[in-house]
Amino acid sequence: MDSTDALVERSGSLKRQLLDFARKPRFDKQFRQEVRKRFGKLVVIEDEEKLYAFYDWFIQEFRLHDGRTLIDCYLETQRNLSDAERAFLLGWRRVRHGAFEVIGRDGHTLLAENLIDEMPYRIRANVGPRVFDQMPTGSFISARVVPVNDEWLISGPVQTFPATARAEILHAAAQVAASCPELVFHNPDKVTAGWQQQRDQRAAFVRHFGTDEITVSVDEMPTVMAGFWQSYTDGASTGPDMDTDWLHFSAETVGIIFDESAGMGMYADYALAQEAFDNPGLMRRRRYKETIKSYLDDDSVDPTPLQRLAARHPDTVNQVFRAALGKPAFRWETDGERLLREHKSSWYARPPFPRVTVLSDRLAAALHRKD
Repeated sequence: MDSTDALVERSGSLKRQLLDFARKPRFDKQFRQEVRKRFGKLVVIEDEEKLYAFYDWFIQEFRLHDGRTLIDCYLETQRNLSDAERAFLLGWRRVRHGAFEVIGRDGHTLLAENLIDEMPYRIRANVGPRVFDQMPTGSFISARVVPVNDEWLISGPVQTFPATARAEILHAAAQVAASCPELVFHNPDKVTAGWQQQRDQRAAFVRHFGTDEITVSVDEMPTVMAGFWQSYTDGASTGPDMDTDWLHFSAETVGIIFDESAGMGMYADYALAQEAFDNPGLMRRRRYKETIKSYLDDDSVDPTPLQRLAARHPDTVNQVFRAALGKPAFRWETDGERLLREHKSSWYARPPFPRVTVLSDRLAAALHRKD
């Protein structure tokens, strides 16, 4: 029995041990909090597969306050696992979500292509290969898989779809790829293409506006951005819908920054933020202080605008942040990086991927398919 076969066979007992470990009282608070987030205060789960999928996510992907997963905690309590088993479990943290098209079989292995990252996968199942009889060539499966040496192992429930569901599955995969680009970027070729397209778009943005940063009124933003996308596509497209639903009703301006690394971002009331750094005395006014604090506290706002404003205003940056934080001893030069890492931890934890997601012609067409 080779190491892959041994690990596949061992995976069932390891999963049961992890489930028992996750039910320990030390994780009860976090478990209940995440259950409420996922299912609401009144938990009525009619579909057991959703519960199994939740447990899989909780074990493999949920992060404690110190950044560890439950797998990390479990391994700290185990001294008798082999090096191969420990590496196998650590790999479970790199779980892949996918909509797979079945290409064929190779002995005990299912051959499939992940429609989201468009990479080939060799997939095993710890319940035995007969389960793959339900997944003929041309059919589709929705599953989570974890690495086992140079192959993949099904983790949690699997949904199967017939070949006749191709259009619907492609449309669903395209929606996932567009909304969760980190899943697309498992494919290194997509990362390379994404960076190139982002550089091309940024260069076009600078040519169009004469700078990589503009501030416009909320009312003007859709027209201004439609003009840019028309310029970029030689009139073929006005770009994505520039709705303003994400803006608070009181917002008057939007800053649009096309950063070389962070990509294009849009920031509410950027004019107020700029005025605060120009004249830190304005921080005594509630609107200005709340704007700076929202840039800092809102995790959906990346660090770019604060980094840029701080770099442009070395003489006033300390006053602005002291007023925002209520910390008179704050110094941007020594405390700024740590402040951003504390408030923007999820941004710093992410791999440096482009913000531009490159979809294949097949997924791009499916994304815009009329229902």
